[in-house]
Amino acid sequence: MLSITEFNSLSLREQAAMVFEQGRYLHHIIRGWCKIDLYWFHNYYVEVWFLYDLKTIGLVRALTNKASLDPYLETIKLRVKT
Repeated sequence: MLSITEFNSLSLREQAAMVFEQGRYLHHIIRGWCKIDLYWFHNYYVEVWFLYDLKTIGLVRALTNKASLDPYLETIKLRVKT
């Protein structure tokens, strides 16, 4: 299992590849010109930010607190440790 620290030390390309291969897609939200996909990856949640204009991935980030999940909690139920 890959820890958040290990995951964050990977390149953007490596992070995205691992999430797409091993993660479980859960949901997405639209924020401005980005589509943000939420994945369950190992033991934590990860966002993948797609930039519409550039047709590329702009950001991959592991979510480390409940506040990061708040935008998703309005439309889906997630198991969140408090």
